[in-house]
Amino acid sequence: MPISILAVDDEQNLLELLITVLGKRGFKVKTAVNGIEALRLLDQETFQLALLDLKMGPVNGVQLLKEIKDRRPIIKVIMMTAYPTSETRTQASANGASAYLTKPVDIQKLVDTINSLAH
Repeated sequence: MPISILAVDDEQNLLELLITVLGKRGFKVKTAVNGIEALRLLDQETFQLALLDLKMGPVNGVQLLKEIKDRRPIIKVIMMTAYPTSETRTQASANGASAYLTKPVDIQKLVDTINSLAH
């Protein structure tokens, strides 16, 4: 059974890239352009893993991470950001993120991280 991933980012181009690249590697990817849309999908489907952008609105990545962990604590979460700081890394970790990757995301590193978290 393929690993089901919820990818949330306000950059539509990145979401399309993730669907294509991860889909070719056998992952099932659903996308959302904001936290509200992501939570709606979370209520409708089961995901094993979530990829969250840190900076987006109206709900930022850390707020969305908290909400996902409240609703589905078992979901593994990978935070992604183009603006890494020790503060956001600490916030992500403290709120349950399993990994923190810097954009532009190295696709092989992302795939390796997904595989390590999903098994």
